[in-house]
Amino acid sequence: MTAAPPFRAAAVQASSVWLDRAATTEKACALIAEAGRGGAQLVALPESFVPGFPYWIFTRALRDGARWHRRLHDEAVEVPGPTVAALERAAIEAGVTAVVGVTERDPGRVGTLYNTNLVFGPEGYLGKHRKLVPTWTERAIWAGGDGSTLCIFPTPHGPLGTLNCGENVNTLARYALLAQGERVHVANFPSCAPLGGAHENVNDVYLPAAAHAYEGRLFNVVSQEHGTPELCERLGVDYVPEAWNCISGVIGPDGDWIASLRDEPGIVYADCDPSETVDGRLFHDVAGHYNRFDVLRLTIDRRVLAPFHEVSD
Repeated sequence: MTAAPPFRAAAVQASSVWLDRAATTEKACALIAEAGRGGAQLVALPESFVPGFPYWIFTRALRDGARWHRRLHDEAVEVPGPTVAALERAAIEAGVTAVVGVTERDPGRVGTLYNTNLVFGPEGYLGKHRKLVPTWTERAIWAGGDGSTLCIFPTPHGPLGTLNCGENVNTLARYALLAQGERVHVANFPSCAPLGGAHENVNDVYLPAAAHAYEGRLFNVVSQEHGTPELCERLGVDYVPEAWNCISGVIGPDGDWIASLRDEPGIVYADCDPSETVDGRLFHDVAGHYNRFDVLRLTIDRRVLAPFHEVSD
């Protein structure tokens, strides 16, 4: 497979309209349009951007969790559904590939939620990835996905894969995408603002994202939500401006930032040349000549998990 033509990637660092699906969908569409006007062909938005990340699970505001969880459940995105249709229109009109984090609920069902990334191409909806294992207290909110969505998506910029937040430290999940031919990756994250000074380590985002870019010799578009004082006020936690809040940008195949934006809302752009993904693989192609498939191998179970299976004649 030859390299795709050069493209411009955009990482969005913005805040959701917290727990408001309609308003956040409108904002996401506007951000996709803005990135398109900025020349981007690939746009990444933060984790669970629509309708918002369940930040109470990481704060002392957990006492209000039941009330907020009901709101998150009711505002969750159904696939297919009107939110997907709106985001699809936005991607088509902007002529971009877009990855948008959402909290997903199966159509017509009550109760179970998933941490999902939706993927759109310039010609429409491509599919989704459900986070395999929610991180730490996230397991009180989201169920785990299955192997049916651990896949790559065909885009004009090469095969694209995406993982949510802490999932980007899952070595086997990352390798599964590389082994399928991934050339572009999207890693998205929530804000750290509700944790205040308890979370100042920029490496929690950079290291897993850079490791995947370097090991896979690919471009990694990193999108993290920008936290606000208003969000912290709703959660009843201190907003600490001097504490690290967020960093977004694009990391190249050498593991370095091409461009990044820290601690403020906005869209950061980077021009990417996919031919650069070839050079490093001449030395270390972990899904090819630089491996021993007679010694090490990975199996993916593609079966869709379902509450029941029908058997009939």
